[in-house]
Amino acid sequence: MRSYLLALSFLTVLPIKINYLASDEQMERTLFFYPVVGTTLGIILVAVSWLGHYLQLGIAADTLTVITLVVLTGGLHLDGLMDTADGVMSGKEREKKLEIMKDSRVGAMGVIACVAVLILKITLLSVLPLSLKFRALILAPAAGRWAFVYGITSFPYARLKPGLGSIYSKKKKEIILFITTVILVLTGFVLLKWQGLIIVAATLGFLFLLNRGFMKILGGVTGDTYGATGELAETWVLLVAAVLSRVV
Repeated sequence: MRSYLLALSFLTVLPIKINYLASDEQMERTLFFYPVVGTTLGIILVAVSWLGHYLQLGIAADTLTVITLVVLTGGLHLDGLMDTADGVMSGKEREKKLEIMKDSRVGAMGVIACVAVLILKITLLSVLPLSLKFRALILAPAAGRWAFVYGITSFPYARLKPGLGSIYSKKKKEIILFITTVILVLTGFVLLKWQGLIIVAATLGFLFLLNRGFMKILGGVTGDTYGATGELAETWVLLVAAVLSRVV
């Protein structure tokens, strides 16, 4: 429970009071609970979405749902997406890309990436049948938080100086990745049966290719790419769910 609350306080702006300085080992244990934090966020999103549709707000309900997720996470992951887009799409050499990503200012590519992801999330939610939408709203943030675990445990940190990716001891990275993957797969199956398994499998493949791309471009991953993969994983889950709702 302590590790779950620490993970919740680290990944969200929810008022979780932590009265101690967490060690690297304690931060490592929180990784087990990242998909669970995602499902917690998803349950909140379902409540917001249900209320919006009960009030017959139409696409405004989906907009409020997406905004709620941004607020709950303090916009931190969107910030990572924007920084990553600015760096990766700058056309500069590797070190310059990493330098651009550390700059707190947002460039044109970052704004475009942010707007594109938000619009996609809203419009994809708007085309999902209500029952599927509620289930996808739980699975998407769970997959997004699993994406953080995957990046942290499976790829080297791109920077020489310590950063977000270096606060984890990574002594148990294989078991952490295995357990969190099982949690995500079970979450997909419980929510959507075989369709959930298809969505999860497609998301795992997408994240593998995405992180391999970061490896090729940046020589590793960073705190910004964690945020980017989380945002893109959420969007990908909604996209695959929307496609399946039309095909099946």
